[in-house]
Amino acid sequence: MGVVVLSADRLTKPIAPLLLGIHVVALPLYPHMPVMVLLLTAAFTVWALLIINGKAARPGRWALAVMTVLVVVVLMLSFGTILGQLPGSAMLLLLAFLKLFEMKSTRDIAIVIFMGFFLVASKFFYSQSLLIAAHVFVVVVYLTSLLIVFSDRLGTMRLQARLHQSFRMIAQAVPLMLILFVLFPRMPGPLWGLPRDAGSATSGLSEEMSPGSINRLIASGEVAFRVQFDSEPPPRSDLYWRGLALSSYDGRTWRMENAPAFARPLIVSEDVVETIYSYTVMLEPHNQHWLYALELPIQHDRSLLATREMHLVAASPVTDVLNYQLRSDIGAENGGLFEPERRKNLALPEGLNQDTAEFASKLFIESNRDSNAYINNVLRYFSNEAFSYTLSPPLLGEHAMDDFLFSTRRGFCEHFASAFVYLMRSAGIPSRVVVGYQGGAMHPFDDYMIVRQSDAHAWAEVWLEDEGWVRVDPTAAVSPTRIERGIENAGLEHDLLPAILISDNVVFQRARYMLDSFRNSWNQWIVGFNSDRQKELLRLLGFNNVTSSNLLMGLVLLMTVAGSLVAWWVIHREPVRRRDEIKLYYEKFCSKLEKVGIRHRSNEGATEFLSRVMQLLPSKRRELAMITDDYERLRYSCDNSEALLKRYIRAVRRFKPK
Repeated sequence: MGVVVLSADRLTKPIAPLLLGIHVVALPLYPHMPVMVLLLTAAFTVWALLIINGKAARPGRWALAVMTVLVVVVLMLSFGTILGQLPGSAMLLLLAFLKLFEMKSTRDIAIVIFMGFFLVASKFFYSQSLLIAAHVFVVVVYLTSLLIVFSDRLGTMRLQARLHQSFRMIAQAVPLMLILFVLFPRMPGPLWGLPRDAGSATSGLSEEMSPGSINRLIASGEVAFRVQFDSEPPPRSDLYWRGLALSSYDGRTWRMENAPAFARPLIVSEDVVETIYSYTVMLEPHNQHWLYALELPIQHDRSLLATREMHLVAASPVTDVLNYQLRSDIGAENGGLFEPERRKNLALPEGLNQDTAEFASKLFIESNRDSNAYINNVLRYFSNEAFSYTLSPPLLGEHAMDDFLFSTRRGFCEHFASAFVYLMRSAGIPSRVVVGYQGGAMHPFDDYMIVRQSDAHAWAEVWLEDEGWVRVDPTAAVSPTRIERGIENAGLEHDLLPAILISDNVVFQRARYMLDSFRNSWNQWIVGFNSDRQKELLRLLGFNNVTSSNLLMGLVLLMTVAGSLVAWWVIHREPVRRRDEIKLYYEKFCSKLEKVGIRHRSNEGATEFLSRVMQLLPSKRRELAMITDDYERLRYSCDNSEALLKRYIRAVRRFKPK
């Protein structure tokens, strides 16, 4: 695009389509932006609309300087920094508005459009879903059409023609894109590091638990992960997907307190075939290190680490769809308890919940100080008393356990797990809270299980001398249907559950499962297309043991062939006579100019030649621009209609330099 200074009457014309482009690009980013950034964006938009309608003037140099300072102040107040993924996106968005206000040439228009291309790429930090990919495609088509229209000096192309040409250009690039995507060697790690806040908006379990932290997830029907078993899955009552063990309690919140990194778990598996399951987890990004596994994992990928507390962790936060293979034994024992671990899992905050401590002491004595009998009596207490399983429990006071056990008696799984562990520790039994997911639904059309955020759950583990760590789920004593039939059948308030779980519409249910199949395929073959997937695809195509050098050679070969075919198609899409005719009349045009002393240089393109001739023949600017524009479109674009060719020939014939 040549640099053309815009006249006063053309300064306002590009604002409307560019303003629309900025908002279309930033639309998915707005839900993540702070209020101050949104207010400043709205103010800039109103000012731009006033300029378009002729009711306001463009900001001057000093006004732009003040606005730039204002942008920096708003970003610092909103984020505390201008670095990072979200602050960077906000800064780019606001600077695009400022550039919109100071446009003086076609180069400024191009800068605003290219800022839109950069901004649209930032959406993949938040999501790499099919919906975002479709939105990006639409935005790229629109921005490319803007590049086309603002390179059309005469403005003769209509919007429909611009969009059609843009779509055609991008469609022509798809074969080359597919070749690069499939054959470009996949690296074992990322090519560059993501900003620290990339994926920060992803939902899921956190590394601490307090009243209400899990039941807030129940309203979400989002997929947490998918699981593909090598054989039949275990019964639903055994589907405990372990996440984190929480040992530290301050009277309200349970938190992790991990053993040293060198400490390892002691898993004892008797290798009974009936209790061992092999499977692959397809984990959605949650921006955390920890993973989820069926209790208890006995084999896992070498890239993963199992901590002393049986947290399965990855080397880096999960910001993309992650596939990992596991082998779990639901009958295995988790043994071993060091003295520091015993103290950690017996600790209670001082001066709180005296009624609970006295109740635990009394019940433990009534159980003849037998741990198993005491556990059964506590579960019987939950089952026989008027406890309710609810998604809307009342607030608890400073003595949360006393309030829950003897007053409100209404709670969700975190309330029951927390109270159970407190009662165990009060009786001298080491115990801890475990958070993860329980259950999952098999896909009726595909061979995998879906575990949603609504399956989030909390349970307990107690240490028994002869058995090691033993899972106890007090929720099962209050709502056994929650464990056996899922959250949607637990008798909870239906208006607080996601519609995706409770809808009885057969068409809706079938549609959501089909959509999930499509999303899973997108995740596996597009988002999660790593070196393993690449090798798998090549094996399906009949290529085994392909090395990186083979891939590079094949890539170069196919790109060469594809490029040659595209070049052949471009060259031969019109008769030779037609191409010669276009060139012939351009040479006539140059010959006419040469007669008045303006010689076309051999290394000078049509656009550069036009810029030079316009300065020498200002009175002929419109004719010069029309002939050059028609020539470039006939030679290099897809617009090669007979009407355009006739207009071009007629203009050259009529052109007179003087």
